[in-house]
Amino acid sequence: MSLFQPAPAPALEHDDPSILKVRSLLSEQIPSVALPAIIDWFKTHQVILLVTWGRKSKSGDFRPPKKGSLPVISVNKTLNRYAFLITLVHEMAHFHVFEKHYKPAFLKRKRRVQPHGKEWKEDFRQLMNPFLTQEIFPEKILEVLDRHMNNPKASTYSDPHLARLLLEFDDPVSGILMEELSTGAHFTTSSGMLFRKEEKLRRRYRCLRLKDRKIYLFSPLARVFPAET
Repeated sequence: MSLFQPAPAPALEHDDPSILKVRSLLSEQIPSVALPAIIDWFKTHQVILLVTWGRKSKSGDFRPPKKGSLPVISVNKTLNRYAFLITLVHEMAHFHVFEKHYKPAFLKRKRRVQPHGKEWKEDFRQLMNPFLTQEIFPEKILEVLDRHMNNPKASTYSDPHLARLLLEFDDPVSGILMEELSTGAHFTTSSGMLFRKEEKLRRRYRCLRLKDRKIYLFSPLARVFPAET
């Protein structure tokens, strides 16, 4: 029997408004077969979901509650559906770690846990495991993702092999990847800043912003636009 079944037509009149909002936000963002399990998770946990326009510094985040508010998970709308699902589950794991290890200040504090330490890795693996199926992910992503989950990194895009596979499923976009640009070539970013590509350091490329000679570091998978000089 299949682990996941197509979602039945929801009884909208009986759904909580917050769950209706989650369903609406996610219906076009993740594989449809994964939707029922994600909806069930939000029914069980009081967490606000935000789908935001693309942020350059991160794909998603988890914000703990403040002054009586609910915790918040946000994920970039611009991610393709496979990257979106992975990022969403990544942030759900942060919520689980927070729930288990947070103590109010007036109580004895537990041992501090690292943001992407063994506790998070274990929760991420447990949450992600039911989705590791060909009904949800293409076979070539599934094979690499399965290996990635043996020791998940702080960011999906810190795993170059998995990141490149996920990029193949993005909608067609302009520009080229930083790693495809020749050393010494000039390029602009989406904001219009002009740079010159320098040498590669351990993981990122050193780039010189021509306007003020400041040095910036770019991921090999950053999308840039070649510029004439």
